[in-house]
Amino acid sequence: MSFPLSPGDTIDRARLHDLVGGRRQGRISPSRVTPNVLLFTSPGAVDSLHDGWTGDHYHFQGEGVDGDQVLAQGNRALREHADAGRTVRLFSTRQKPTVRYLGEYALDTDTPYVSVTLPVAGQPTHPKRAGYVFRLRPVDGTTPTLVPRARSLSGEPQVVEVDVYASFRPRPGSEPGRELTSGEDAADRELTRYATFLRLQGHDVRRYMVTPAQSLSRLPVDLLDRTANELVACTGSVARSHVLEALGELLDLRRFFLPRPAAVLLAPLAISIDLVELCMEKGITTVWPEDGSFKRTGPPTD
Repeated sequence: MSFPLSPGDTIDRARLHDLVGGRRQGRISPSRVTPNVLLFTSPGAVDSLHDGWTGDHYHFQGEGVDGDQVLAQGNRALREHADAGRTVRLFSTRQKPTVRYLGEYALDTDTPYVSVTLPVAGQPTHPKRAGYVFRLRPVDGTTPTLVPRARSLSGEPQVVEVDVYASFRPRPGSEPGRELTSGEDAADRELTRYATFLRLQGHDVRRYMVTPAQSLSRLPVDLLDRTANELVACTGSVARSHVLEALGELLDLRRFFLPRPAAVLLAPLAISIDLVELCMEKGITTVWPEDGSFKRTGPPTD
């Protein structure tokens, strides 16, 4: 049977499934009675954070809102749609229960999906999880309308300057509308104080957002002191796990800047001696507020 809808048509979702089959809930609905995989994008929802039209592709976030997403069930059906002889049909669910048909799509053959970091729905303080974003190309040439824009995938790292006066938290990829945790609030205050301190010393202080090559995950840079050429990552707590997270962030992000900056770990208090020694071993200076200023302990110099 031919597909009963044309791009732009709207239909009640229950009626759609009566006609072509598929699961009546969820983002990815493979049909057992027709050769279709139905996709439902929900602009603004936590399960659609990466959904949107780039101008060449429609980016569609994978299925699964709790743990790490895996290429099973709906995600697998989408990944293997071409091998199974199934057609991908994309719908927008902006006005439930009505859905709007956006047209026929197929996975990009060169880069069908990329890995991303996602929040856990309803648990904003929970550690981030791994997920997928599928890259769909329109088969019938139809450009989707009334859908959000999404960032394109780049083959080169992207380093973009952002407003140094904006709030440092929450980080990109956090669940929309959530409040700061106590640790994030402490880090935000400390970064603001340290940025002000550096500017009063006449330093040129900037902030950046880094997107690695072939990635859609944006990595925020807390501060870059261009005068001293120091990259700063802040932890809102001196607990070991928080310090190690900031340390890893520094090791990750400094490679995107040339000349390679020195690394500075900013904490609200002096961290433990063993963690100071670890930072020094990795060439990282630790900084913390003390007596109205900031004290620092750096690695040995040759």
